[in-house]
Amino acid sequence: MSLHPLRQAAQFLLGVPTDGIDPTLDRMLELAQATPLCFVAVAGPDAAEAMGQLWRRGYQRVEIARRATCAAADERSDVLLVVGSPTADDMRATAASTLGLLRPGGVMVIDVGALVDAAQRAALCEGLAQLGLDVQPQAHLAAEILATRRWGWRKAA
Repeated sequence: MSLHPLRQAAQFLLGVPTDGIDPTLDRMLELAQATPLCFVAVAGPDAAEAMGQLWRRGYQRVEIARRATCAAADERSDVLLVVGSPTADDMRATAASTLGLLRPGGVMVIDVGALVDAAQRAALCEGLAQLGLDVQPQAHLAAEILATRRWGWRKAA
């Protein structure tokens, strides 16, 4: 698998090995076009393990996201990874509770490998769109869903 050129350059300059540890995390980072220079938040049951792997790969700006309390509480993330959630409802709830940590234009990548039902995946994509994320039309067919936070979008009261 070919790495994104910016990611390759950042890893080379930082002296970080380019071979991954976890293939799912590799795919998620590739999909997000993340480099070690990005601020990355990880959420979900497997967040601690993912954070450790990211640190070993040279990502120094990584945090575990549980819930966005206010815009000033944490730095806005470039990338938000949701890992280890077993159901579509859990994935959507995690996305909803941590979305405030994702900067406008930032990307969220959700590992949906545990969902085998295409209807649940499609419903998750629809739910993400309702939260203010742009999701590609066929995103539910992949092992990971990429969603981008819309600029200037505010949830209706």
